[in-house]
Amino acid sequence: MAENRQYDHKYKLQALKLAKEIGQAKAAKELGIPKNTMYSWMRANRLGNLDLGAGSQTPQSALTLNEELIQLRQQVKELEKENRRLKKENDFLEEASAFFAASRLKSAKMKDGELKGEIAFYYRSLHVSRQGFYQYLENKDRPWKYQPLADAMKDILEEDEYSDTYGRIRMYQALILKQPEHMAIPSERTVYRIMEEIRISHHPRRKPNGITKADRETRKSVDRLKLDFRAEEPLTKCITDITEIKARDGKLYVSAIFDCFDSSVIGLAMDTNMKAPLCVQTLENAAKAYPGIRGAIIHSDRGSQYISQLYRDVIRQYGIQQSMNSEGGRCHDNACCESMWARMKSELLYDRYDTKNDH
Repeated sequence: MAENRQYDHKYKLQALKLAKEIGQAKAAKELGIPKNTMYSWMRANRLGNLDLGAGSQTPQSALTLNEELIQLRQQVKELEKENRRLKKENDFLEEASAFFAASRLKSAKMKDGELKGEIAFYYRSLHVSRQGFYQYLENKDRPWKYQPLADAMKDILEEDEYSDTYGRIRMYQALILKQPEHMAIPSERTVYRIMEEIRISHHPRRKPNGITKADRETRKSVDRLKLDFRAEEPLTKCITDITEIKARDGKLYVSAIFDCFDSSVIGLAMDTNMKAPLCVQTLENAAKAYPGIRGAIIHSDRGSQYISQLYRDVIRQYGIQQSMNSEGGRCHDNACCESMWARMKSELLYDRYDTKNDH
């Protein structure tokens, strides 16, 4: 057993040296000596009465100072090698743009035209294949095939201060209308990818929130549109709704009538409340501006304003056919109008002005 082992003079000297270098506990574990034994040797050594008794066992696993020094030197060499590699990679990344330029490529060649061995280091650092690396060098100076189209998109955005809210659909439509010379208009999906590439895509941050409340007790009108918002002629199908704009001194309610033919506004009214007279005023303004509205269909949600007797009387007065959302109050039944409000707020108000604090 360990407590019956005998240690000679040389063994104890080496054990004490090792304990001073790396600590008592670590030295005892390294040599397989009980911690109490190592402690007693250290204590005896400090008191100057260490009894170096006779023994026959010599340490086979003890690390001499020379061996430890050799290990430390080896570790230093490995660390220096790793530092050189990291420095080389860091220098490469800092000069990557210069390297990929033509002048950097020439500097990577010898006088006889053969590439230096560092090229292999470069593509390994970038984690690309040799073929991909050379393919990039070959194609990097070629002009982007969609650059003329990208320039045309930027010109469209600069035509008006509010054009920067164009998404891929309206940008595609604008390109079709503009028809740039000597340029084929790609698909809508390709237009979207180009907009993402040049970072001009518009992503609305707000979600529409309806404010009109359905009256479930009063008689409703039929849904004459049934989600078909397409119109072949103007003033045949119209949609109306109310929206709320928060202002510094209260709330502003805006009521509008949109023509499904071209989404134009044919009637508009504003007030500090959203009662039935607001909707009546909107209808009267539309009838004055467009007398041809007689006989048209005006679709709304099932809010109490639109089923009030006051509003119904004006509807009959101008010979207009009333249409309302189907039973259940689905917002999709008036989705076109909701979309118009959301676009107006997102593009003209909330993404540009602080309506609550601005004067």
